[in-house]
Amino acid sequence: LKELDEGLALRNRILSRFEESRWIQDPDRRRALLSFAVVGAGPTGVEMAGAISELIRLVLRKDYRDLDINEVRVVLIEAAPYVLGTFIPSLREAARRSLQRKGIEVMLGARVESVTDSAVRLAGGQEIAACTVIWTAGVKASDVGQTLGLQLVRQARIKVDSTLQVPGHPVVFVIGDLAGAADPAGGGAILPMLIPVAMQEGRHVAATIADIVGRGGASAFRYKDPGIMATIGRNSAVAQLGWLHLSGFPGWLMWLGVHLVNVISFRSRLVVLVNWAWEYLFYDRPVRLIVRARQ
Repeated sequence: LKELDEGLALRNRILSRFEESRWIQDPDRRRALLSFAVVGAGPTGVEMAGAISELIRLVLRKDYRDLDINEVRVVLIEAAPYVLGTFIPSLREAARRSLQRKGIEVMLGARVESVTDSAVRLAGGQEIAACTVIWTAGVKASDVGQTLGLQLVRQARIKVDSTLQVPGHPVVFVIGDLAGAADPAGGGAILPMLIPVAMQEGRHVAATIADIVGRGGASAFRYKDPGIMATIGRNSAVAQLGWLHLSGFPGWLMWLGVHLVNVISFRSRLVVLVNWAWEYLFYDRPVRLIVRARQ
């Protein structure tokens, strides 16, 4: 999800599936409408599955009392034998157990072969009936690099040198998801498409441009890993911050604190904190309207 309209579209789809299910007599069709498959158990997939499960079981079940909540399925599908592959094994296992406690079916070692309008087909022939499939198993950069005819690396990202400049084009810098920047500390692997990477690249390029204007030279970019976190929902998250490893409620508090600190102004932080407290206490979210994006 990159834009607000995409988030609204997903929310609308979930609500529409519940609305449609109220009038379906065929139990197999109704179960497929009430099944939500998330493909890919990285941080995005884990957070998505947790958010959908909580939305359904804490909010929508109050609005659709005529539906059997036990017919609802949230399935997380991962080709690897574990969730959250970038985390240490103990946090992976903690996340898996937390997902299952929230009623999410976790399917590991399951490779998706094809997706239809009403099912996910796995390698080996198994089918999961689901009319809503959310793909989080990989991302790709925009087509800007290909359109400009620049050299690309994996995930359609633009090849850059150690200073984040495009080879052969010293006045062109690339940062963020488009930048195919290698990490010397990681054995030359391409840096992931993460917000901390983009933020550090942005600050580095701004400083580099100022140095160049001042007749200095461009310096090499070095990424400093601040750690990784993933929230699984209410009262549960995992955090791997250097030597500090947290899971469950402590991890969730750490996740909240880090995100709150990074909100720009004190007033905004206060508003966010109040909104979080309200939702935490009253389990109520304004999701009852199906709002169509403007064409």
